[in-house]
Formats: sequence, structure tokens, C-alpha cells
Amino acid sequence: MTNPDDESTPRPAGPTGAGEPTTPPPASDVPASTGAPTPPPAAPEPGFPAAPLAPPAYPAAAAGAPYGAPVAAPTAPPRTVNIAFWLFVAGAVLSVISGIITIATIGNQRADFIDAIRNSNNSGSANPESLADAVIAGATVWAVVTLIFWAVAFILFAFFMRRGANWARIVLTVLTVLSLLNIINGFGTGALQVIATIVGTILIWLRPSSEYFAAVKASKAPRA
Repeated sequence: MTNPDDESTPRPAGPTGAGEPTTPPPASDVPASTGAPTPPPAAPEPGFPAAPLAPPAYPAAAAGAPYGAPVAAPTAPPRTVNIAFWLFVAGAVLSVISGIITIATIGNQRADFIDAIRNSNNSGSANPESLADAVIAGATVWAVVTLIFWAVAFILFAFFMRRGANWARIVLTVLTVLSLLNIINGFGTGALQVIATIVGTILIWLRPSSEYFAAVKASKAPRA
């Protein structure tokens, strides 16, 4: 019978071959790395696409604003637009003055109208005084209507124009062309009105004005 304490009894060899398992050596005893360089990653095999790149970063419309935010509208019109605005207002005032002068002078021409009617071929078929009064009344009504129309139109569309409405700029241009008919009215006042509106029209088509209208259109928010 074998004695377990007998040294002559064979025992299973441990990891060290001494017969008993031993603990692994401490980390300080493990040999350091040889410092060999790490090989670069292998290139992708032919036929396989490379990894997709990151999506491009689009610039924001303003600092801290998300991409695609609307452009801020100009806070104030340029000098050319402001000067043109006051020129159109002056044209409206001159139109009122021209209308008043025209109305005041129509009555003084009654005698001329009567003489013209008497000298016409149809003078015998109507009373010259009645026809003269009808002509004066019609001319007065026409002067009042045109006075109100030009004054309201120029001021109204001038306000829209100063806010950056491009359509108002076009309407003012058309009205300026039509106002050429008033150049002989008002004893020179109509000519001053036409000059003021022509200069205003030129100013609203200059480059600073066009850039202002384009900026307001891009912002979709006309403002004064």
C-alpha cells in the first residue's frame, strides 16, 4: 500500500514540472514589447467600394441659424430710395398745386369760350353762354379728378416702393410716363412735377435701389 507522504510516490507534474501548480509571474516580469511598428490597415480589395465619406456641412444662413433659414430683410432703404420717395411726394404736392391753378384759371377763360362758340359753325343751334358754362364745368371736374388721382397714386405707391415692393416701382415708372401730359399745365408747376417724378424714377432704378428691392424680395418680408 502506498503511503501518500512517501517521497518516492510519483506525483503529476504541474505547469513547472515541480509537481505543484504555481502562480503566473507578475506583470513586471513579462518581457516588454519589442517595439515593432503596427502594420497599416490593408487596402480594400478590388471590386469593393471604400467606406462612405461624411456628408458635406452646409453653411447656415446666419450665425446659429439652421441651413435654409430665410434671409433677413434690410432694416432701412438706401439713400436713393429715400430721395426718390420724397421726390414722388413732392410730385404729388405739385400736382395738387397745378390742379388748383387750373381750376382757378378756367373761370377767367369764360369769355374766350363764348367767343369761340359764337365763331363756330354750330353757334346758332345753342346758347353760347350755356355751352361755355358746360365746358367750364367739365374742365373743372376733370381737373379735380386728375388732381386727386395723381396725388393719391404717387403718395400711395411711393410708400409701397419705399418698403421694397418691386411692383410699386414699376407702377411709379408708368405713372411718371403718363404724367408727361401735365407738363404744360399749371403755368410751369406741371413741368416741375414731371421733372421731380422723372428724377425719382431714375433713382429707383439705380444699382443700390435694385439691390435693395432684390434683398427684400429674397427675404419675403417687405419692411420700411
